[in-house]
Amino acid sequence: MCLINAQRAQRGLAALTYNQNLTTAAHQHASAAVQQKWWGPGKDSHTNPQTGSTPQSRIPGAGYCPNPVSWRVAEITNTGWGGRGTPNAAVDWWMNSPPHRANILDPGLREIGRWAEAGAADPAGTGASGAGTYVVTFGSCQQ
Repeated sequence: MCLINAQRAQRGLAALTYNQNLTTAAHQHASAAVQQKWWGPGKDSHTNPQTGSTPQSRIPGAGYCPNPVSWRVAEITNTGWGGRGTPNAAVDWWMNSPPHRANILDPGLREIGRWAEAGAADPAGTGASGAGTYVVTFGSCQQ
Protein backbone atom coordinates (compact mmCIF):
# COMPACT_ATOMS: atom_id res chain seq x y z
CA MET A 1 0.00 0.00 0.00
CA CYS A 2 2.83 2.39 0.83
CA LEU A 3 4.61 1.62 -2.45
CA ILE A 4 1.44 2.24 -4.47
CA ASN A 5 0.62 5.44 -2.59
CA ALA A 6 4.21 6.61 -3.19
CA GLN A 7 3.66 6.17 -6.94
CA ARG A 8 0.47 8.23 -6.69
CA ALA A 9 2.12 10.93 -4.57
CA GLN A 10 4.94 11.34 -7.12
CA ARG A 11 2.25 12.31 -9.62
CA GLY A 12 0.25 14.60 -7.33
CA LEU A 13 -2.58 12.12 -6.73
CA ALA A 14 -4.34 11.58 -3.43
CA ALA A 15 -3.35 8.59 -1.34
CA LEU A 16 -5.68 5.61 -1.35
CA THR A 17 -7.29 4.76 1.97
CA TYR A 18 -7.30 1.25 3.40
CA ASN A 19 -10.54 -0.74 3.23
CA GLN A 20 -10.91 -4.06 5.06
CA ASN A 21 -13.55 -5.45 2.66
CA LEU A 22 -11.27 -4.81 -0.31
CA THR A 23 -8.50 -6.59 1.61
CA THR A 24 -10.81 -9.54 2.27
CA ALA A 25 -11.49 -9.83 -1.48
CA ALA A 26 -7.75 -9.61 -2.26
CA HIS A 27 -6.95 -12.23 0.40
CA GLN A 28 -9.56 -14.68 -0.85
CA HIS A 29 -8.40 -14.31 -4.46
CA ALA A 30 -4.68 -14.64 -3.70
CA SER A 31 -5.24 -17.69 -1.49
CA ALA A 32 -7.39 -19.41 -4.12
CA ALA A 33 -4.84 -18.61 -6.84
CA VAL A 34 -1.94 -20.13 -4.89
CA GLN A 35 -3.97 -23.24 -4.07
CA GLN A 36 -5.33 -23.75 -7.60
CA LYS A 37 -2.33 -22.43 -9.59
CA TRP A 38 -4.25 -21.25 -12.66
CA TRP A 39 -2.24 -18.09 -13.45
CA GLY A 40 0.31 -18.14 -16.24
CA PRO A 41 0.87 -17.13 -19.84
CA GLY A 42 -2.41 -16.87 -21.72
CA LYS A 43 -4.49 -17.30 -18.55
CA ASP A 44 -6.86 -14.77 -16.97
CA SER A 45 -5.60 -14.19 -13.44
CA HIS A 46 -8.73 -12.18 -12.62
CA THR A 47 -11.29 -14.95 -13.22
CA ASN A 48 -11.27 -17.99 -10.93
CA PRO A 49 -11.81 -21.01 -13.22
CA GLN A 50 -13.43 -23.08 -10.45
CA THR A 51 -15.90 -20.50 -9.09
CA GLY A 52 -16.14 -18.08 -12.03
CA SER A 53 -15.64 -15.15 -9.66
CA THR A 54 -14.34 -11.88 -11.11
CA PRO A 55 -13.37 -8.60 -9.43
CA GLN A 56 -16.90 -7.33 -10.14
CA SER A 57 -18.44 -10.28 -8.27
CA ARG A 58 -15.90 -11.08 -5.57
CA ILE A 59 -15.32 -7.52 -4.30
CA PRO A 60 -18.99 -6.80 -3.53
CA GLY A 61 -19.26 -10.41 -2.34
CA ALA A 62 -16.67 -9.56 0.32
CA GLY A 63 -18.97 -6.78 1.59
CA TYR A 64 -17.58 -3.80 -0.30
CA CYS A 65 -20.04 -0.98 -1.00
CA PRO A 66 -23.41 -2.51 -0.14
CA ASN A 67 -26.43 -0.74 -1.69
CA PRO A 68 -24.41 1.79 -3.68
CA VAL A 69 -25.61 4.80 -5.60
CA SER A 70 -22.52 4.25 -7.74
CA TRP A 71 -19.34 2.20 -7.45
CA ARG A 72 -16.22 1.18 -9.34
CA VAL A 73 -13.70 -1.54 -8.66
CA ALA A 74 -10.42 -2.68 -10.17
CA GLU A 75 -7.88 -5.38 -9.40
CA ILE A 76 -4.22 -5.97 -10.18
CA THR A 77 -2.38 -9.24 -9.71
CA ASN A 78 1.16 -10.55 -9.88
CA THR A 79 3.03 -13.69 -8.95
CA GLY A 80 6.79 -13.98 -8.92
CA TRP A 81 9.67 -16.00 -7.54
CA GLY A 82 13.37 -15.59 -7.09
CA GLY A 83 14.12 -11.86 -7.29
CA ARG A 84 10.66 -11.21 -8.74
CA GLY A 85 8.79 -12.34 -5.63
CA THR A 86 9.11 -9.11 -3.62
CA PRO A 87 6.56 -6.30 -3.16
CA ASN A 88 8.97 -3.86 -4.83
CA ALA A 89 9.27 -6.14 -7.86
CA ALA A 90 5.48 -6.46 -8.08
CA VAL A 91 4.93 -2.69 -8.01
CA ASP A 92 7.74 -2.14 -10.54
CA TRP A 93 6.12 -4.70 -12.85
CA TRP A 94 2.67 -3.08 -12.47
CA MET A 95 4.04 0.40 -13.16
CA ASN A 96 5.59 -0.90 -16.41
CA SER A 97 2.32 -2.51 -17.53
CA PRO A 98 -0.05 0.11 -19.01
CA PRO A 99 -3.36 -1.40 -17.76
CA HIS A 100 -2.01 -1.99 -14.24
CA ARG A 101 -0.39 1.44 -14.13
CA ALA A 102 -3.71 2.98 -15.17
CA ASN A 103 -5.45 1.37 -12.18
CA ILE A 104 -2.76 2.49 -9.75
CA LEU A 105 -2.88 6.06 -11.05
CA ASP A 106 -6.65 6.30 -11.54
CA PRO A 107 -7.77 9.41 -9.59
CA GLY A 108 -11.34 8.08 -9.48
CA LEU A 109 -10.34 5.10 -7.34
CA ARG A 110 -10.17 6.10 -3.67
CA GLU A 111 -9.73 2.96 -1.57
CA ILE A 112 -7.37 -0.01 -1.54
CA GLY A 113 -7.14 -3.52 -0.19
CA ARG A 114 -4.09 -5.71 -0.60
CA TRP A 115 -2.81 -9.17 0.13
CA ALA A 116 0.48 -10.98 -0.30
CA GLU A 117 0.33 -14.77 -0.22
CA ALA A 118 3.39 -17.00 0.07
CA GLY A 119 3.75 -19.25 -2.95
CA ALA A 120 3.23 -18.93 -6.68
CA ALA A 121 -0.14 -18.87 -8.47
CA ASP A 122 1.62 -19.75 -11.73
CA PRO A 123 2.43 -23.48 -12.01
CA ALA A 124 5.87 -22.55 -13.40
CA GLY A 125 6.78 -21.20 -9.97
CA THR A 126 5.63 -24.22 -7.97
CA GLY A 127 8.26 -25.01 -5.37
CA ALA A 128 10.30 -21.92 -6.25
CA SER A 129 12.16 -20.25 -3.43
CA GLY A 130 10.82 -16.85 -2.41
CA ALA A 131 7.61 -17.09 -4.45
CA GLY A 132 4.92 -14.55 -3.71
CA THR A 133 1.46 -13.83 -5.12
CA TYR A 134 0.08 -10.31 -4.85
CA VAL A 135 -3.46 -9.06 -5.31
CA VAL A 136 -4.44 -5.42 -4.91
CA THR A 137 -8.07 -4.35 -5.12
CA PHE A 138 -9.27 -0.79 -5.61
CA GLY A 139 -12.65 0.77 -5.16
CA SER A 140 -14.71 3.89 -5.14
CA CYS A 141 -18.10 3.80 -3.43
CA GLN A 142 -20.90 6.31 -3.20
CA GLN A 143 -23.81 5.32 -0.99
